[in-house]
Parts: sequence; structure tokens; C-alpha cells
Amino acid sequence: MMQATEPTRPIATETRRSAHAWWKRIGMPIALAAACLGLVLLVGHAVGRLREAERLVARNYAESLTALDGIRNAASELSHLRVDHIRARITADPVERAKLSDRIAERYQSLSANVGAIAARSRPALISQAAVSARDSMSIWHEAMRTASGRQEEAADLDELADGAQTQITHLAAATERYGFSVHKTAEAAIADRILVIEGIVGAMVALVPLVAWLLILRIQRAAAADAVAPPSSRAGMEARAEATDQTSHGPVARADDPEWTPSPPDMTELVDAAQEGLIFTDGDRRIVYANASAAALTGIGPDALRPGEPASATLADLLPGGPMESKDKVRLTDGRWLRVGRRPAPDGGTLLVLADVTDRKRSDDRAEATAVSLRTALDSMSQGLCLYDAAHRLVVANRRYEEIYGQEAGSLTTGMTSTEVLERSMSAGNHPGSTLSELLGEATRILTKSDRDHNFQELAGGRIIQIDVSPTAEGGFVATYDDVTERWHAESRIAYMARHDALTDLPNRLLLAERIEGAITQASREAGFAVHCLDLDNFKQINDTLGHAVGDELLCAVAHRLTACLREVDTVARLGGDEFAIVQAGVETAEDAAVLAQRIVEVVSTPYELAEHSVTIGVSIGIALAPADGMAPDRLLKSADVALYKSKGDGRGVFRFFEAEMDDRLQARRLLEIDLRAAFAAEVFELYYQPIYDLSQDRISGFEALLRWTHPTRGRVSPAEFVPLAEEIGLIVPLGEWVLRKACAEAARWPGTLKVAVNVSAAQFRSAQLISTVREALAETGLAAQRLELEITETVLLADRGSTVAILHALRAMGPRISMDDFGTGYSSLSYLRSFPFDKMKIDQSFIRDLTVENGSGFIVQAVISLGTNLGMTMTAEGVETEAQLARLREEGCDEVQGYLFSPPVPVSQIAGLLEKWNGAEEAAQAA
Repeated sequence: MMQATEPTRPIATETRRSAHAWWKRIGMPIALAAACLGLVLLVGHAVGRLREAERLVARNYAESLTALDGIRNAASELSHLRVDHIRARITADPVERAKLSDRIAERYQSLSANVGAIAARSRPALISQAAVSARDSMSIWHEAMRTASGRQEEAADLDELADGAQTQITHLAAATERYGFSVHKTAEAAIADRILVIEGIVGAMVALVPLVAWLLILRIQRAAAADAVAPPSSRAGMEARAEATDQTSHGPVARADDPEWTPSPPDMTELVDAAQEGLIFTDGDRRIVYANASAAALTGIGPDALRPGEPASATLADLLPGGPMESKDKVRLTDGRWLRVGRRPAPDGGTLLVLADVTDRKRSDDRAEATAVSLRTALDSMSQGLCLYDAAHRLVVANRRYEEIYGQEAGSLTTGMTSTEVLERSMSAGNHPGSTLSELLGEATRILTKSDRDHNFQELAGGRIIQIDVSPTAEGGFVATYDDVTERWHAESRIAYMARHDALTDLPNRLLLAERIEGAITQASREAGFAVHCLDLDNFKQINDTLGHAVGDELLCAVAHRLTACLREVDTVARLGGDEFAIVQAGVETAEDAAVLAQRIVEVVSTPYELAEHSVTIGVSIGIALAPADGMAPDRLLKSADVALYKSKGDGRGVFRFFEAEMDDRLQARRLLEIDLRAAFAAEVFELYYQPIYDLSQDRISGFEALLRWTHPTRGRVSPAEFVPLAEEIGLIVPLGEWVLRKACAEAARWPGTLKVAVNVSAAQFRSAQLISTVREALAETGLAAQRLELEITETVLLADRGSTVAILHALRAMGPRISMDDFGTGYSSLSYLRSFPFDKMKIDQSFIRDLTVENGSGFIVQAVISLGTNLGMTMTAEGVETEAQLARLREEGCDEVQGYLFSPPVPVSQIAGLLEKWNGAEEAAQAA
């Protein structure tokens, strides 16, 4: 019987099955590990690129912060430049104005260069355009300020241009802030999100790689155990290997026959060593089971210390569970590098440490944190408060300046608060007394929805003024800036107030008066009419010239106070300039209403004033125009009232007159006279007449008094009583007086040396700074001996600033001329002046001479004055002598000199020789011819 034999399998089939089993057990895990490693490398490269993008974003944001600093400097420079312009506009000191002009030019050049550089460096077109607009606005305003004439009506336009430039700077700052902050936050958020995703993937891969490696080691160990049972070429070996493999799949293989056997290291270490992350396996006794090459490189621990079976070094022990650093996921090495540490527990009580170099990430995080700190510092260093809200009106960021402005504790405003909650906190801080939350929300809504870009102003408790500017963001939110402009607001308000008020009396000026008249015209079209009163103080110029400008200013303020007290709240009193005032009286139904007020003003103003050093009495003349009867335009009403005022002054002063149509003719005549007077002065058509002064002790003419005369081609001889007061009003009296002095000296220089010439000096001329130099020059130019010149000064001049007056008189006498007190007894006589300054001559006014010989007349006064002057050593001269009786009485009283029509009326210089021949003899007449 033949023994049956088992058929053998084909070798090719067995080989294929063996290869398939190898792929399942070893090849697939290797491929998976390689794929994981490649993915880790790819993700690491992507992280590096994102880090570079993050650095570019940080640099771009830093540039925005730099530009923002430049804009803040520009805003500060613009504020300083604006203040300098205002100071230059209002200062009266030419030296200070020159300094301010130089500083304005320097600051403007720096400011223009700064804004130009911002426009050139800014990458976004929006910011560049905003910078160009700001520079153009500043240029327009600066040129307007430089060419301004200084008129008050220009102030509003100049302020509007300045506000426009300030607004452009604010818009530029807001655009730069929004762009930098938005770009930085958007890019940073996007990068952070992507990095988070990538790091998650990397973490998963890092965790997967050691797991795959662990499984790979187990597969290899099992395969090695199976191969040890039988050779793989025989069926028995294959079955034994399969059996061993099957056993290892259910538990560890028993090696009772080989107690010295220990597991061999895995054969796939090259794959695991290629990973960038460091992998370290430790057992429950903290001994090294396995460590890849990256672990040694990352930790700086030598390879020998990481061999299997070696105890964990101190550095590793600190990182393991139970070590001092077990709670830290990032540790810093001694060389400055940072490692991220991942810990995975093993079933046998060991630990898997996954180490990754995160130095670049840490530096990037530090830079991001530093950028955030810089942002916060920049925001908190702003001179303006700032709040950024998102599209849902939730707070994104608020800087410290906002908290300071609105009295909030530092850090009390947190991200995510609604705008309503922010307003509630502001109300709780007491910023809005008297306002409700709904009112504040309504105002906020109005600001957010308004289409114009004008500034918004909010008044807080204590009178603080906050300028609020709101701009939308690209994300649908908005950014609001808050600037405490209290000082600027009050300064601009003060400038606006000064532009409409008189600086001395604080009354409305012409500009505000015109506005009030316009308002009264509008009101009169619906209700009763109104009246315009023009007032002029009588003889104020004389008081101002004699007592000085300080007393004159004090008097004007006192008059303004009395006028205000006479009016109702609905009425307006304004100062037009000098001693001129105007009143708008509302609710006038009849002329009698205006007359009652005018009479009360005349009485109140005429009451004596007790000033600091003087008691002064002054009158007032008033002209009245009624609306609508006399016109319905401000200029027309003021002109009509002024014409009526001229009539009241001509009627004796201290009265009021209503406008009448024929008054216009008289005003036109006065204006024509002013034109002719100015033309005559320019053409020097005036001439001097001379009235002789007769010496009673020598019975001869001792000199002449020079008197000004004007003969007009069509008017004929114009009386001095008509044109001299007009010359005082229009400011011609000083140059006219200087012409008289020079002309008189020149003509007297051709007379005999025994004759003197007397020249009148007006109060205005005496107060001018040129009097002393004019006298000196006239004597030097003409060659007239100084002792032949007499300067006649009225006693009213002596009332102004006694110290200065006496000093001028002494300076004049030191030059040689004789000083005479003219018209003694007609003004503010004070015997103390006769003691403080010894005059050479005293002239008795003709008003005392006129009734000298009449019973109970002025004889005793003349006698007393002559006695007083003689005892003081003065030459006594009487004016206006017209009769022999008057002459005889004056001889009897001991008068030294006389002049008047008894001897001769004033005559032209050509007739002086004839008078000398009559009274002094032919010899002197020949010398004067």
C-alpha cells in the first residue's frame, strides 16, 4: 500500500501571500508614518510663512503709529500757530508783532514740511489724500491770516478757515488711526486663526507620529518572534510564524526557554529620528526607553545620556510628572531657546515627552504683545480721548484720555460694553447734570446719522467743552474722538465777543449794533417801531486833552454805566468810538416815547462825575431817528440819527433833536467844509494876521500876537470859530499849529529885534510828543532869538497830569521862550499852578474887560488878578480893549500891556510897518518894511 503524500503549494503563491502579510504588518504603518512626517514638515513651512506675514503686519502698524505721532505733532503745531496768529493780530507792539511774524513763518514751514512728509510716506491713498487736503487747508488759512487787514468783519471768515484746517488734521489723524488699527487687528486675527488651526494639525501629527512608531515597534517585535519559530521558506516555518504572530496579537510571547532575551530596539528609528519634534519615552522608573535624534538637539543633552536604560537627567526629570515644571507647557532653556512640552502617559506608568522648538513663535508672541503694549501706550498718550465700537455698537477699545475726560476709573471700560452702558457710566460720574439717558442717546444717534462732518460739541459739568468727532469704520462700526477744547472754546468765544464789543466800556460796538438794528427791523415789521439815538458827549475832547487819556477813559466807562442803567433789557447801547454812543430803543409807538428816554439820558449824563482825582461835569447831545418813518435800513437810520445829532450840537449842546429832512443839507455843508479845510491845509493857503500888543509903560508896541486866517475862493473869509473846532474834530489842529509856529517865527525874524511874537498852543499840540522839538527846530531854522518868542497856553491845559505838564513847561522855558497863561479866569483855574510854575505873563480874558467900567461889573476881579500877577512877578496883559475908558482903568490898576481894537484889529504882515510907524516911529517901521 502506498503512502499518500500532501501536495505542495506553488512558491509564487506563497511569496505573494508573504509579501501581502508584510505590507499589512509593516509597510502600511511605515507609509503612514512617512506621510505624517511629510505633513509635519509642510505645516512647519506654512507656519514659518505666517510668522513672516505677522512680522510684516507689525511693521506696517509701527509705520502707522509713526505717522500718527507726526500728525499729533502737526495738530499741536497748528494750535500754536493759530494762537500766534491771533496774538499778532491783536497786539499793538510792533516789536512783539515782528517776533510773532518770524515765529509764525518758522512754525508754518515746519508744519507744512511735516504734513507733506506724511502725505509722501502714507501708502493708502485715503490717508495720502487726507494729508494733502490738510496741507492745502493750512496753506489757505495761513495765506489769509498773512494778508488780513485786521478788520473785525474778517474775524469770522478767518476763524472758519482755521477750523477747516483743524478739521482736516483731525480727519487725517482719525483716518490714520482707523487704517492702522483695522489692518493690524484684521491681519492679526486672521493669522492667529490660521496659526491655531495649523498648530492643532501639528499637535495631532506630533501625537500620531509616536503612536505610529510605537505600533510599528510592536509589529516588528511580533514579526521577529514569528520568524524565530521557523524559517520563512518552509511551510512549517510559515505556520509557526503565523502562530507566533497570532499569539502576539493576543498577548506577549512566553520565552521560558530563553530567560536572557530582551526586546531589541526598533528598526524604524531613522524614520522617527527624521521628525523635527523631540520624542522621549521613559518607563515607570524614569529610565530612558527611547529618544530620537531631535530630542538631543532640542534639549542639549548628550546622546549617551539618552540611551535606553539610562536614568532621566535632571533636566528631563524636572519636566516629568512630579517634577517642578510639570505644569508648564513652555520652558526656557539656558541658551535662551523656548521649548513646548507635551506629556502623554503610557500604560506601563511611563511617559512620552513631545518636545518642539517654539522660540520663533515665542518671539512672535512677544512682539505681538509688545505691539499691543505700544498700541495701548500710543492710545493712552493721545491728547484726545478715543473709543472704537464695532458694528453692534460694542466697545472694542477706549483709551485712558477718554476715561480722564469723563471721570472714569482706569480700566473700568471693558471690551464688549455697549454704547448705552458707556453713556450710563458717564452719567453716573456726574458729567451730564439735568440730562436723561434717552436725551443723551438721542444726541448720540443724531451725531452718528448726520451727513455733514462739522464738529460736535458737548458741555459737561463744570463748564467743560468737549469736541466730539465721529468717523465710520470699514467693518460697520465707528471711531469717536473726544477733545477737551475748553480753553480754546473760551479763547475763541472771547475773540468773538471782542469782535462785537468795545474793549474799553464792554458795550456792543458798531458790528453788534448793526445786528441789533437788523433784529429790531424784523421785529418792527410785526409789532411797534423803534428809535435809534446817536449821542455825543459835549466838550469831552477838552477834558481828554487837559486831564489826560486815563481820566477820559474813566469818564467814558462811567457814562457807559449810566447809559446802561437808563435802558431796559430789550434796548441796546453801543459805543461807536471816541465819545460817540448809540442806543436802539425797542417798542417805540410815538415820538414822545423816544423823547422821554432822551431827556432822561440828558439829565443823568449831565450829573457831575466823581472820578479818582477829579470832579468832572459833562453834557450830552442826542440825535434821534424813528423807524420806520426815517428808514428801514441800519445805515440809513444811523445816518439820519447822526444828522439830527449834528443839529442838536449846533443848537447849543445838551439837547436832543429828531431827524428832519432839511437837516441833511446842513450835514452835507459840514462835510463840504471838512473837504475844503483839508484841501486848504494841503495847499498851505492859510495866512497869519497880527494884532499889536501895546506896552503901557513905554507907550509903544512891544510885539504882536499871531492869529490864523483862512480865505476860501468861493466861501470868502471863513471864521476861526467855524473852522478851528472842525480842525480839532478831524485831527488837523496839531499839524496846523506847527505850521503857525514855524510861519510866525519866520516872519518875526524880519522885524526889529525889540519886537516879540506870541503864538497860541492848543491843548492837543501841548500834549503831542513833538512840541519841544518843533519849537527848537522853528527857532533854529528861522534864526529868531528865543527870548522874542512867547508861547500862550490856556489854563485848561494845566489840569492834565501835573507832573508831566510842569516838566514840559520847564523844558520850554529852558530853551528861552517866554511862557504866557492865556484867557486866565475862563477855564479850570487853580492858583496852585501859579505856585508850582512861575509864568512870565498872564493874559486877562476879554470877557472881564468888556464890562470893566460898568457898575458892579468885573472891575474888582480885574483889580485882584492884576494885583496877584504883579506880586508874583508876572507881566499882566489885558485882551479886548476897545475904549479909552477901559484903557484908563487898566492904567490905573497897574496893568502892563493891552491889546484890542482900540489900537488895531488883526492885520496881515504887510501892514505891520504902518502900525509901527503910527505907534513906534518911522525908524522901526523902516526896519520892518
